[in-house]
Amino acid sequence: MKGLNGWMRVLEVSQAAVLSTLLTELDRITAADDSSGMQLAEVILKDASLTSNILRVSNSVLYNPSGVPVTTVSRAVINIGFKNIRSVCLSLKVLETVLKERPSPVLVSMLAKTLHGASQAKALCDDLSPTKREEVFVASLLSHLAELLVLGSDENEVKVMNKDVNSESTNDEKNRAAEKRLGVSITRLSKTLMKQWRIEGLVNTVLAKPSEPERMIEAVFLGDEISRAALIGWDSLEFQAVMKRVADFKEISLDDAKQAIITTADDAAKMIKQFGHGILTEYIPTSKHKVVRSKAKSIEDEKKLEPNSEVQLKILQELTELMMSKFNINAVFKTILKGIHNGVGIERVTLVIFDKSHQKLVAKYVLGAGTEKWGERFVVRYERSLSGFLYNLFEKDQAIWVGSSEHKSVAQYLTSEYQGITGQDDFFIAPLSAQNKRVGVIYADMGVSSRPLNKNYFSGFSQFIQQAKFALNILANK
Repeated sequence: MKGLNGWMRVLEVSQAAVLSTLLTELDRITAADDSSGMQLAEVILKDASLTSNILRVSNSVLYNPSGVPVTTVSRAVINIGFKNIRSVCLSLKVLETVLKERPSPVLVSMLAKTLHGASQAKALCDDLSPTKREEVFVASLLSHLAELLVLGSDENEVKVMNKDVNSESTNDEKNRAAEKRLGVSITRLSKTLMKQWRIEGLVNTVLAKPSEPERMIEAVFLGDEISRAALIGWDSLEFQAVMKRVADFKEISLDDAKQAIITTADDAAKMIKQFGHGILTEYIPTSKHKVVRSKAKSIEDEKKLEPNSEVQLKILQELTELMMSKFNINAVFKTILKGIHNGVGIERVTLVIFDKSHQKLVAKYVLGAGTEKWGERFVVRYERSLSGFLYNLFEKDQAIWVGSSEHKSVAQYLTSEYQGITGQDDFFIAPLSAQNKRVGVIYADMGVSSRPLNKNYFSGFSQFIQQAKFALNILANK
C-alpha cells in the first residue's frame, strides 16, 4: 500500500511520462488554425516507435483502401486525417506504454474496454464537429490512463487488487478496491496525474464528475457505461438500461440505439486490430463475437432459472460441512444465497446487514441479474417504532412473504422504500438475529422475469433461512 505519493513516484519513473509531452505538442498543433501536416509529422518523427506504428496503421485497409503504399509520415497524416491523428497517436502510445511482455488478463480486458468506451463516446457525438469528437475520444481515453498504468505495473499490490476487480466492475467498485489495496482511489490518482503532467482540457472535467454534465462530458460517461454493459451481454438488464439512455441522448428509437452501439463496437474492434493488437478484440463484444462473461447473468439466463432439488440438497450438504469444519460465517452466507438462487430458483437475492450506527441496513452480498448496483442502492432505514416494517419483522422473528395474505400482519407496515430500490411488491424477507442481537435480513424476489412467487419457493427459502440462523447461533457461542 503506497498511497498517493508512492504511486505517483511509481508512475513518474515509468516511460509513460512521454505521453504528456506528446499530447501537449499534438494539442498545440491541432488547435492552431494555421498548422500543417508537416508540423504534425515532425512531432511524430521524434518518436521512432510511434513513427513505425503510424506508417503501419496508415497502410491498413481502414485508412488506405486503395492499397497504394504510404512511406512518409506526412502522407500518413493525410491518410489518417489531420483531426484523427491526435487520437490515433495517443491510442498507439498508450498501447505501447501499458502493454508489457506478459500483460495480465485484467489489464488486457480493461484496455480493450477503455478503447471501446472511447469509441462509443465519440460516436455519440456524431452531431458535433470532428474536432470536438476527437476531444471526447481523447478525454475518455485519458480518464482511464492512471488506472491502466497502475494495472500495467509489476507491483505486488496490483496483483492482489486484480483479484478484486475486472472489466465489468463499476468505477465505484474499482475505487473501493484501490483504496483498500493501493491506499488511494483511482479517481484521485487520475486527477493528480493530469495535474502533475499539466494535461488540460475535457479530461479534467470528466474526472471532476459534475452533477449536471454538458453533452460532451455526458457522452464520455455514457460511452464508459456502454462498454461495461456490453461485456455483461447485449441481452442483459444493464445493456437494456444503457440502450434507453442512448436512445434518449440521441433522440432515436431503442432499435436504432442498439444498432448504433453494436456498429460502433464492430468499428472499434476493427480499429484496434489495425493498431496491431488483435488480442484486445477478444475482449470487445461485437455483432459476431460474444465475450465470455465473468459474473452477471443475462435476462434469458434468469428466465430459465428453475427450482432444482438436487442442487438444493448438494448446497445444504455443503453448508453442513462448512459449519461443522472450518467455520467461516462469510462463506456460509455466500453459500446460503447460492442455495436460494441456484437451488430454490429465486432470481435475485441479497444479504442486508446493519451498519455500525444500527440505524440502517446495507447490502453485503448480492446474487442475480440486475443486482450489481444493489451494493450501493440497497440501503434501508431501521425505525424503532411500533409502525416500523423492520421493527415488526424482527418482533415476528420469522421469514415472511410480502404479497401473501398469510403475512399481512407484518406486510401492512411496508413503505414504498423497498419498491423504490427493487421495483417489487412481491418478495420474501427474513430477519437474522443471534442472542437477541439484530444482524440483518435476507431478501429475495423474481424481479427479472416477474414470475409469481409460490408456496414451494417460500418453503425452499425458509429452509435456507433456518440454516442461516443455525450458523449465527454457532458463531454467537464461539
